[in-house]
Amino acid sequence: MKKWLFLCFVASVHATPVVKAGHPTNFSFSLPGASEPKGYDASLLRCIEQQSQLQFDWKSYPNIRLFHHVATGELDLVYPALFDAERDKSSVRSIEFVTVSNIWLTLPDSKVDLTNKAISVSVKRGSLQASYLEKAGYLNVVYVEEFDKQLLTLDARRVDAALLPDLSLKALLSEQSPLYRQQVFNTTSGGFYLSKAFGKQYIHSINQAILACQQQIPKPALPDK
Repeated sequence: MKKWLFLCFVASVHATPVVKAGHPTNFSFSLPGASEPKGYDASLLRCIEQQSQLQFDWKSYPNIRLFHHVATGELDLVYPALFDAERDKSSVRSIEFVTVSNIWLTLPDSKVDLTNKAISVSVKRGSLQASYLEKAGYLNVVYVEEFDKQLLTLDARRVDAALLPDLSLKALLSEQSPLYRQQVFNTTSGGFYLSKAFGKQYIHSINQAILACQQQIPKPALPDK
């Protein structure tokens, strides 16, 4: 009678933690949602992921849902997120590594007085740009669901102006686009927002990864095109 000896080998494997990461729908070419993420921001983001030894599982959401999900813990991390005192109440901010200029956009033949608080302005619903307009006292704010709808609304002359971030504007413009008049409204900073539970465990390693990658990948003197 043959006796068989079975040996069991148990290997300990340390899997890379998977991060439930979210980004705004159609924000810019530098985001994972783009067909081929490119530019300085995309390179920096890939470096941060590698340095932190995390695996970002990206999904896109409209702004309101995006920040609701990170506040409730349905998402671990949001990028790119402009920092704001209201958002700080429900989420944990990383160190700053994103700078966004918010741009007034008007039609080429426009003579709109942008200081006139009665002008009509299109803005993305749930965005900080919408909050800036409200705080500044603009009375006729037209809310749309996506950044490209702002351009469509402006082109159709349904509003006098649009306010949107420069990264999104660059992603939307093409050779066929009108030569819009552009003027900076303000410049703001941001980075990641983390859920409170995820941030408690990983904020230090993510911040260290951001600092290391900023050293490894110098920011270009001129903005990405």
